[in-house]
Formats: sequence, C-alpha cells, structure tokens
Amino acid sequence: MPFLVFLKSFEDLLYELMSWLVFYPRTLWRSVRHPLEMMARGEQELKEPPQEQFNDLLSPPIFLLLTILLAHGFELALIGNSDLIDKDGGLASLISDNTSLILFRIVMFASLPIVVGAFSLWTLGRPLDRTTLQPVFYAQCFVTTPEFLFYSIAGTLSRLENDWAKLGSAVLLLAGTVFYFGVQAAWFKRELKRGWGIGVACAGAVFVITILLLAFSALLFAGD
Repeated sequence: MPFLVFLKSFEDLLYELMSWLVFYPRTLWRSVRHPLEMMARGEQELKEPPQEQFNDLLSPPIFLLLTILLAHGFELALIGNSDLIDKDGGLASLISDNTSLILFRIVMFASLPIVVGAFSLWTLGRPLDRTTLQPVFYAQCFVTTPEFLFYSIAGTLSRLENDWAKLGSAVLLLAGTVFYFGVQAAWFKRELKRGWGIGVACAGAVFVITILLLAFSALLFAGD
C-alpha cells in the first residue's frame, strides 16, 4: 500500500511538472499581452477554492520561480557561471555555487512584489495583514516576472563581446522599464480611480523602491 501511494504521488508530481511546459508560455504571453487582466486575476483567483485556482495558468509564485530558473539556465548556457560565485567580499562569500546563487535570486526578486505589494496597500488605504497582502503579492508577481526576465536577459547579453548583443541588451532594458512603469501606472490609476497623474506618480514611487531594493542587494553582495 505505501508503494502504491508513492506511485500515485509520483504520478501527480510528474503530471504537474510536465504541465508547466504548456502553462508557462501561456502565462508568460498573457502577462506580457494583458498584464492588467492578469493582475486582476492574481487577486480574484484566491477567492476560489484551492483546487480551482489558476486552472489554466501557473500560480504567480511558481511563475516567478520558473522564470528565475530559466533565466539562470540561459546565463549558464551563454556565459557560464556568474561572477558573483567567485567573489569573496560582502555577503557574496555565502554564494559558492549555482544552487546558493539561485536561492539568493529567488529571495531577492520575490522581495520585490512583497515590498511593492505592501506599499500598494498603504497607497490604496487598505489594511496590511496576511489576508490583504497575498492577493496584491500575487498581482505584483504577474508584472514583476516579465520585468525580471527582460532585465536578466539584458544583463546576460551585456556581458558578451558583441555590439549586437549590447544593443539587444539596451533594448531589453528599456522595454522592461517601459513595461513595468506603464503597467504599474495603469494599475494604480484603475485601483485608485484617479487620473493618469496619480497613476504615474505612484508608478514612479514603485520604480524607485524597486531600484533601491536591487541596488541595496547589489551592495550587500558586492565582492572585491
């Protein structure tokens, strides 16, 4: 009997993992094509029973996690190991291999939607607790993940000694910034039911918070 239970669990796990081959590109495409709709779904789906949530998509945290893993794999295939692994200064000494680097990136980039989500609740005048923060965190994952993918690929391309790669890096960096800023502005405009001026101002604050978090992380892990 325990063996049959194990087989059933393995069967469910295998199906779930293989289903990501279908639902990851769908989730990515919809997040880029219809970001506001996806942010709304990120909030609304949590009201459904757990077994009915995100039936045709990846859940936002899994979506972010897989994107970090894929971006890391792209970096390994194109460049090799990150320079951060070989650095000794600061907290970089804690990163000794690709596993620890992936864990660091998961923590760093998952902190963006949680911090921005908390700021969003404050801006919207909503209470901050575990119940109210989770839907906003899920919504923010859908806009943070494409931004991370743009920036990550741009960072990898920038390390290539090729003019076209560097141009592509600049284009992706600009595209990621415009996408993230524009979606945040539209989202705050919709949620606050105010004009574009307020939406742009809130998006600007979110963008500054994002840059400060990334800069702070970079300083902590700066090596010699």
